[in-house]
Amino acid sequence: MQIHALSEVSAAYTLTEEDGQLIAASPPGSPLSYVHGSGQMLPALEQALLGKRVGDRITVTLTPEQAYGPYRPELVFEAVRDNLPPGRPIKVGMTLTPGGQRGRFSLRVVALTDNGAMLDGNHPLAGKTVTWQLEILSVQTGSTTDHGNIEHQPIRWVELDN
Repeated sequence: MQIHALSEVSAAYTLTEEDGQLIAASPPGSPLSYVHGSGQMLPALEQALLGKRVGDRITVTLTPEQAYGPYRPELVFEAVRDNLPPGRPIKVGMTLTPGGQRGRFSLRVVALTDNGAMLDGNHPLAGKTVTWQLEILSVQTGSTTDHGNIEHQPIRWVELDN
């Protein structure tokens, strides 16, 4: 079976920077799983996977514009303490997600200031050319569930493990 819209796909992967430095890899026995065409993957990566079959191995290099976007300095800003999560110590390197786990963006704490903290709204890989190496492990006919329907939740802050 070929990968097509709404296929349930599992793949082993490695993700590297342009210089070959490893960014991430699927742990043994824990492949990447997604529903093709549901917006869970980068559009350029989905396009490269369309029509692939179990056992296929592909390498896809994505420019910043195809991957996680250009680095935007205007997304780095200072937040005063009153606008940061209450009752939680703020540390450099922690990630804050307005809206909790269902939030649409994350902010990394890049520095502490006298008034609060400097936050960076860029994706950690923004501005980088990345290469995905994937091996397709399984392709199944997808369900008719609407995987793109995200329930709206009130904004709350959550610290993600780094």
